[in-house]
Amino acid sequence: MPKRTHILKVVAAFLPMLLTLFLWGGPVVAQEKAARTAPFIVVVNNAPPFRIIEAWGGEEGYGGAYIDMINEIGRRTELPLKFVNVPFIRALHMMQAGKADMMLGPTWSVERSDYMIYLNASFPAEPKVFYLAPNTKDITRYSDLKGLRIGVLPSARYFDPFNDDKGLTKVPVRRYELGFKMLARNRLDAMIIPERQGEFLLRSFDYSFPSASFRVPGLPSFITISQKSKLLAHKDKIENTMAELNAEGYFQRLMMVYLD
Repeated sequence: MPKRTHILKVVAAFLPMLLTLFLWGGPVVAQEKAARTAPFIVVVNNAPPFRIIEAWGGEEGYGGAYIDMINEIGRRTELPLKFVNVPFIRALHMMQAGKADMMLGPTWSVERSDYMIYLNASFPAEPKVFYLAPNTKDITRYSDLKGLRIGVLPSARYFDPFNDDKGLTKVPVRRYELGFKMLARNRLDAMIIPERQGEFLLRSFDYSFPSASFRVPGLPSFITISQKSKLLAHKDKIENTMAELNAEGYFQRLMMVYLD
């Protein structure tokens, strides 16, 4: 009996501590588990055929070659991903503030490299073309751009010296679809756009505009990670998986599907 009484006294003495550990430990473990399974935020804007965002019954669906590619990377690496549709310039701001983890398709610039890590995982370079309004003469060389109203996507990087040329008249358009409408109404003289994106939109919206003889080789587009993101811990895994997919010709097959 004395031994039993002693055991009961020990239990009674440690019971408050045990209850505290149970009550506080449970939420902590749950929070750590939630933190591990919380999806990484991938910011995207509508830019078919690379990033396609459509609404069905109030919900957004995500597709396109870039998005399908990163979905496959997420599947193979078991990284949870969540796509968020925002304008291009806001996506950059979210990456800079650490409110987004990943961005698909930006080209490299010194300014962006200050807050984003560019992975050794790039998408093929996309030539840039100029589509012309009905009354615009053909553009055969860079100097022909002077004096023209040229539609551009805000914060997009196209090529040098065009990007920082203050002598050109650049008209911001929120979306390339709106730019084509402005071309049709002669509110723009020309609009610059990645070649396959232009082809996709022309076919989708039944537009018909001539393209200029002057065209520019494109720059590679990258997968980037915010310098403030915990996703950086998985950088090597993502790069290795992207290399595997490129070796399999995965991206090329996706482009054939979307441009068929």
